[in-house]
Amino acid sequence: MHLYKLDIDLDYTHQDSTGELESWIHHLEGIKKELKTFCTKKKYSKHALIKKAVLLKASTNNSILKTLRNYKEFREFWNTCDAAQSGMAFIREHNKHKSDYLKHINEYKSFKSKLTV
Repeated sequence: MHLYKLDIDLDYTHQDSTGELESWIHHLEGIKKELKTFCTKKKYSKHALIKKAVLLKASTNNSILKTLRNYKEFREFWNTCDAAQSGMAFIREHNKHKSDYLKHINEYKSFKSKLTV
């Protein structure tokens, strides 16, 4: 068996992206708890529009969290495939999820800053 540089690079990329994915999931779980807290605070729960906005943001967060969890399960299957053939597709897929996650985080930060003013 020969080790090729591409195989080693893909192994490191897979390990790094696995850690990154777990971090995203953990972060979104924290946001989920934070949004639940916002819904129960008296100063927010009294205002229908604010409560609706928080619930909408919670729904978006849950959707992205579910997508990332599904992606995590799929990656475990993907890891058994031929690395050389699926390497670039794997990287593209990961970058797509990374972009979606970062967009959501930026939107959430903006939302939270408006909410806590």
